[in-house]
Amino acid sequence: MFRTVIAATILAGSAAFLLSVRSADAKGPFSLKISGGDLVEPIMITGPIDDAGMFGSEIDDPLPHPDAIYTVEFFKVGDGWPGGAISYYPAHDGLPAAWRTKYGVYAVPGEFNETFTSYLPSADGGTSALWYILPGAALGLAVVGGGLGGRRLLTRGRV
Repeated sequence: MFRTVIAATILAGSAAFLLSVRSADAKGPFSLKISGGDLVEPIMITGPIDDAGMFGSEIDDPLPHPDAIYTVEFFKVGDGWPGGAISYYPAHDGLPAAWRTKYGVYAVPGEFNETFTSYLPSADGGTSALWYILPGAALGLAVVGGGLGGRRLLTRGRV
C-alpha cells in the first residue's frame, strides 16, 4: 500500500515538472545563452532559433534603463561558435522591450517577446516547477517515514 502511494507521489511530481518545462519552438541557425539581469545562473536555449522576427523597428534608447538588463549570447548551431552578444531591456515604465546592439536600439516584436520572457523568472511571482515537486516529495517522505515509524511501533508491541 505504502509503496503504491510513494510511487504515485513520485510519478505525479515528475509529471508536473515535465509539463512545466518549456522548449524552444523557433527554427534557425542559433542557440541562445541568457545571463545577467536577475538570473541566478545563465539559461541555455538550444536551437535552432531563427533571428527572423526577433527585431522590430529602430527606436530611441528606452530611458531610464530597467533594473534588470540581460545579456543574450548567440551560438551557431552545430559547431557552437559564438555569433555575438546583445543586451535585452525588458518592458518597463510604459516603455517597450528593446534589444541594444552595436548598430542601435531595436524594438522586440510582441510575439517574440512573449516567447523570450517565458524563459525568464516571472516578475509577478509566477508558479515555479518547484511548487509542484516539493509538496510531492515532502508527502512521499512523510509516507515513507510514517510507514517505517508505524512498522517499528507495531514490532515493539508484539515483543
